[in-house]
Amino acid sequence: MGRLDGQIAMVTGASRGIGRAVALAFAREGARVAGTAVQDRDALEKVEGEIAALGTAAIGMLVNVARRGEIDRLVQTILARWGRVDILVNNAGILRLAPLENISEERWDETLAVHLKGTFNCTQAVIPIMKQQQKGKIINVAAPSALRGSYGVADYAAAKGGIIAFTRSAANELKSHNIQVNCISPTANTRMTDALTEFRREHLAITRRDREFVAPEAIAPAFVFFASADSDYVSGQLLEVGRV
Repeated sequence: MGRLDGQIAMVTGASRGIGRAVALAFAREGARVAGTAVQDRDALEKVEGEIAALGTAAIGMLVNVARRGEIDRLVQTILARWGRVDILVNNAGILRLAPLENISEERWDETLAVHLKGTFNCTQAVIPIMKQQQKGKIINVAAPSALRGSYGVADYAAAKGGIIAFTRSAANELKSHNIQVNCISPTANTRMTDALTEFRREHLAITRRDREFVAPEAIAPAFVFFASADSDYVSGQLLEVGRV
């Protein structure tokens, strides 16, 4: 028996990296998973197939989390298929590297729209469902740069810092409805961290990482914890996972 048997999970940014690892970890624990990607349908369909091979069901949809109408359509699709939403993982994100003075207004707006507005859109869309159920788990994704800063990611760090504050406010507001809201700050090998390493090498002449990054699969158990009954009395928390 899995720790998430019978649960319905919505995971944004599920086509690769941490999102893919989390979607598969949830499926191994018995959850049915609705995953999103913004444009890579082939990668998303591959994850759907991997979930099906684990013996559970999946929905894959191309969704821009910054657009509320697309999120509403996703949620309605989940409800039509499975009738509920028990777990939300706000993982979708982008990373476009540049020194602070070179960040355009357009890039700033896009980064905050995907990360911070996307987290807001998805959370607000599932709140009425979780309130009606009197049960729900919301897991947001921050980043080490939100806590310690980093070169070339001022917009990304600002968005992630906003997600941490949003997590704590949402946890406080939703606690009376038995909805737990937590946040994970992961350090894992992904396309984003590869790009950051190369950027630091180019701009700062740093030839090695300042910390070791673990595989996304090593991060996934923390998401399972926050998604399961084990965390029923944990809310408003930020957990750093990976070698810090």
